[in-house]
Amino acid sequence: MSSSGLLQNYPNSLEEPIAIPIGNRLSARLYADSRPHYLETASIQKGLVLMIGNKELIEEGVGFGVPVVKYTDKTYFSSSASVAHIRTEGSALKFEKTFVLDTVSRKRFWRTGYINDELYSHLHKSFERLYLSHENLSTYFNKMMEFREATKIKTEFEKVKPKGWVTVSYELQFSKLSVSVDFTKLDLDDCIELLILNEQGSKFFAKYADSSGLKLIGNKIGAWHPVQANQATLMNQNEQIKFSLRKASSSSLFRGWEQTKNRFSWAGLSYSLQPSNREFDYTIELTLNG
Repeated sequence: MSSSGLLQNYPNSLEEPIAIPIGNRLSARLYADSRPHYLETASIQKGLVLMIGNKELIEEGVGFGVPVVKYTDKTYFSSSASVAHIRTEGSALKFEKTFVLDTVSRKRFWRTGYINDELYSHLHKSFERLYLSHENLSTYFNKMMEFREATKIKTEFEKVKPKGWVTVSYELQFSKLSVSVDFTKLDLDDCIELLILNEQGSKFFAKYADSSGLKLIGNKIGAWHPVQANQATLMNQNEQIKFSLRKASSSSLFRGWEQTKNRFSWAGLSYSLQPSNREFDYTIELTLNG
């Protein structure tokens, strides 16, 4: 089915987000459009947006349960999607969001046009390797990223021919969020990696802990590091609100945290899968103390 056919079957017509109560003052939102529009991820689709009271905690993150697909030449994001309330059974609520993989990122230098993708990719990978291997220099790297803002190098998301779509279902029961991801409608030719992002804001979720006893704060969490423990948790400073994920078979779990002025503000626990995975299920444990 073409992407236009998909969008006819799943009309992107919900102006108001779906509200999902979790317990006490904790809740979530699921948008059909790309809200909330914040910094670099403003134009791409989000997953579940965590809330305390009326405050969204996502910042520049993309929310819970968001597919991103890497191919040999480009990484594909979603800028088109649809949502549906599937069913309510007792205390369980189930929702579905279909993400169309129709967008790639490009770098534009002020008014002079796009930077050569191949050159920028080479420089970015070199920077990334240096960043990840020198955690103690993260403050200096963040300053370099802020300098990129001053030099007017901007990330833009450009709509392209879709690679298909990924359907994500979210089932909430008490404090457990079960996420099911269906990659069967995706073109996997030249695909090298499937990612499922689970991100909220780094200003709020600034502490990390895992079942091995490791505890980290802020920049020490790192930008994209493998989790060695069986369970990992991100939480706010007073450890009142937490979300936890477990390592799952056929995947790798990564932790990440970035906060760069006017550019990045996300904290996440994300899965990396091989393209042979057509379906993937996992659970997010949500905790609210006090």
